[in-house]
Amino acid sequence: VFSINKCRYSTLLLCQNSSDDENSFQTGIEFTLSVPVRGMENLILDVGSISGRFGSKFPSSAGDRENDATNEINGIAPTTNLSNRQRKKQKKQQLSLHGVTGLIPVPLGSSHPCPQSDMSPSSLFSIKGTVAHLKCRTYAVIGTPTVAETLTESKDRNNGGKAERETADSIECDDTIPPGIDHEHLLVMAEVIDAYVHPSYWDVNKLLFRPLSTDVPPYLTFFGSQTFGYVMSGSNENPGNNN
Repeated sequence: VFSINKCRYSTLLLCQNSSDDENSFQTGIEFTLSVPVRGMENLILDVGSISGRFGSKFPSSAGDRENDATNEINGIAPTTNLSNRQRKKQKKQQLSLHGVTGLIPVPLGSSHPCPQSDMSPSSLFSIKGTVAHLKCRTYAVIGTPTVAETLTESKDRNNGGKAERETADSIECDDTIPPGIDHEHLLVMAEVIDAYVHPSYWDVNKLLFRPLSTDVPPYLTFFGSQTFGYVMSGSNENPGNNN
């Protein structure tokens, strides 16, 4: 069970309005979750800082272009002394243009990259470097649908990306019906239908997902506001603690 902001691009993919009833959602939509480890924090933040609405987040040949092209978008020269705000804006522009370095798709249960040429918009994949892959399927969505065109309608109206961008930027949320959580979020319920875990993170005796030793990095949890938690091996417990 998780909440998701109505105005995120992910919501258009996971919580599509039902074709039979505009006030309900389609269910049975499949998606994947990948569990990252310590050392992947910056990758996660970079992925979350840009939207997949207008293009892939994966690095491509576009990453071979000179960085000056990105900097010229808003007249920011690479050699200029930038404020923190300008630096963040410049980095976001670079990520949007070139993709996120180190973001590599892999098949579920594998650590070997899959060619992006073999991937379609409906392909399910996980991320290289993560230690657990979960295939999930939605079975309920609680909340008020967004007042906007569906993803399919938006694409049908797309004219060089301009029309789709205008639609995406004008999404509004219906606040005339009491929401399940609040007016900005939906509550999504899903079940795990397939799962894979690296052997170093699966306790066979206790059937627990956890690092088995200090030789492997702890896996991450996310508290929000760019703050991470770390799930450590039980070997890190205080040796003097006999409880």
